[in-house]
Amino acid sequence: MQGRKHARFAVQLPVSFRGDQLSDEGTILNLSEEGCAVTSETVASVAAYVQLAMQLRAKEEPVQVELAAVRWSSATRFGVEFIKIRPEEEARLKKFVKVLETTT
Repeated sequence: MQGRKHARFAVQLPVSFRGDQLSDEGTILNLSEEGCAVTSETVASVAAYVQLAMQLRAKEEPVQVELAAVRWSSATRFGVEFIKIRPEEEARLKKFVKVLETTT
């Protein structure tokens, strides 16, 4: 099995997501610079594409991921890889992950 390029960190953060056939809210269970796992009542299927709005900090605007690919899916969870994210949003995400690295 291939190892991950980036460490994932356990979190519980609000997220909203939408795709062609779905739109809902959920909770991010783990997060890295390149993806995350989401639990929700609505689960995206493998190979679907979604947009995400991740609420990383309470008093800040959500980090927007313009395009994410669903890489795995189960009954209550799914995992996404971030495909397209604006540079300023990516910088905010990386800064947040770096804080997680120093506190774990």
